[in-house]
Amino acid sequence: MINSLDINKYIKLYQDFLHPNPNINSKAFLILRKEFEVKFMNKLLANLNEKDLFIRRKSILALGQFGEKILKSIVQIYMDTNNSTVKVSCLKTMIKVVVNFNLEELNQDEMLVVYLALKDDTPEMILTVISLLRQLGKTGRNILMKTSRDKNLLRAKASISALLEMKDQTVDDFFDQLLNDKSIDPMIREDILRDKMI
Repeated sequence: MINSLDINKYIKLYQDFLHPNPNINSKAFLILRKEFEVKFMNKLLANLNEKDLFIRRKSILALGQFGEKILKSIVQIYMDTNNSTVKVSCLKTMIKVVVNFNLEELNQDEMLVVYLALKDDTPEMILTVISLLRQLGKTGRNILMKTSRDKNLLRAKASISALLEMKDQTVDDFFDQLLNDKSIDPMIREDILRDKMI
């Protein structure tokens, strides 16, 4: 049970967390995380549905600092919503966790979110889930090699762009296969050839 003094302290700290000054908001974040972790996390999770882009972005960045323990809630929120903004916010949070904690793999439930997101043809969803895959090492690479053959040109091109950043022999060999595949869209072939010429 939080008493009224604690509630007032929480409110003040939360206002500081939203302050544009990075020194003020980072100090507030650390105290909120230490003294009000559950209440603060729940508020940040609720903010994934916030219309204010500034608040939503700050919440995604903050959630990314909590590590793998936040991902179970993120998966649940993703599964429970039909709101595309919330879904994209969930994926962006997953990206932050993966990057901040150098994760190379996600568990089965987390990967289910990835596979569901890959079926969504909205541009923002495509670009966000491809960005997530880009961070997932060999697991992401193997999926990107499949999605680079996707009939959705944006998904295919985004996958190629992500693979081009990986630069390993498996990717190089795969690109050689694509260049010899007559069924591949000419725009995809151009992207690969352009990189090979650089």
